[in-house]
Amino acid sequence: MNLDTKHRSLTKAELHMMNLLWDKGNATVNELMEMLPEPHPAYTTVLTVMRVLVKKGIVAAKPNGKQHVYSPIMTREEYTKGFMEETRNTLFKGSWSSLVSFFAKYERLPTEEIQELIAILKKSMQREEENPSDKEAENNY
Repeated sequence: MNLDTKHRSLTKAELHMMNLLWDKGNATVNELMEMLPEPHPAYTTVLTVMRVLVKKGIVAAKPNGKQHVYSPIMTREEYTKGFMEETRNTLFKGSWSSLVSFFAKYERLPTEEIQELIAILKKSMQREEENPSDKEAENNY
């Protein structure tokens, strides 16, 4: 996770709101509150979380009458990629294989998911064999 992405790390409450926005596309604070389980947090609490997300540059706020409509700027995939890179770098000393091995060792992965992982790894190996210079170019950035 680069410095810019690290600045955008999300708290549990922020991530919860982002998941609602990523699923819905855009929403007002009232719409977000309706999507939350009972008891709903205070309007001002949700509004504060949304304002923080705007400040972090993850959400855009477009005026709509007296309310704002909030839309994600960063995709779920972009956030997840940055989060996983930070996890890899901080907990697994930069090693993707250590990160993947951790889940393989400590989680009960269904056979179907193991086969899916093997297929993804094989595809990755084929790309590497076909374009070995791509990895080199990536490392130069």
